[in-house]
Amino acid sequence: MSPAQDAVISTPELLELTLLHLPMRDLLVTAPLVSKAWQALTLTPALQRALFFEPDLTVSDHERVMNPLLAEIFPPFFKPHGANWWFTSKSIMRMPWSKAPDAFKRKEASWRRMLVTQPPTQTMLVKETRRGNFERRAMLKGLSLRMGLLYDLTVSSINRRASTFCVRRNNGTPLEGDLTLDVIHTVQSIQWSPLDERFESDGRKKVEVNFGEFVGRELLLEAVRKDLRFSFDA
Repeated sequence: MSPAQDAVISTPELLELTLLHLPMRDLLVTAPLVSKAWQALTLTPALQRALFFEPDLTVSDHERVMNPLLAEIFPPFFKPHGANWWFTSKSIMRMPWSKAPDAFKRKEASWRRMLVTQPPTQTMLVKETRRGNFERRAMLKGLSLRMGLLYDLTVSSINRRASTFCVRRNNGTPLEGDLTLDVIHTVQSIQWSPLDERFESDGRKKVEVNFGEFVGRELLLEAVRKDLRFSFDA
């Protein structure tokens, strides 16, 4: 090892800067195994932000970045901005980690604590649609949304009946929030498969969502528009 390399390895500040350039998976999984010193470094504020465990408030809301490791592991939940890609319980059971789900089921699994985006997603619109044209909504606020909450809420929403879901990134408008979880409950058919219990996280928490009643979509949208106009005029 050259003197310059030795200086980097032995100087925490320089080593931290070096580790920041590692791929996220290596920083999370491999670096802590090198030594106790490296493991301790991964707990510094800068590296915790790089791992999406802590908020990075230096990033503009208009430049919100998806968590690249979560996008790799949970592809149905991370699609391009504004895309309408629909998925089912089968989509979850086909995700990359589906062949060895035990590690992901663990209550303390690190993915549950990871922020979905940087800076954190603060508002999420949850929509449920039944019989094609009856819809109810709830806006969740002040979230600093982590993957555990998004996963638990999605699984609980689609596992009650035959359903499809879409996670859509928005522009943070009052009508849509930063993110939309859109669930459509379809007519149950023999092809529907409830989620295998192996894909239910041991760390799952019951998510309380204060929905309104199911109403016709046009009536609901008109009520939402009236609320927005009142908010802007007040």
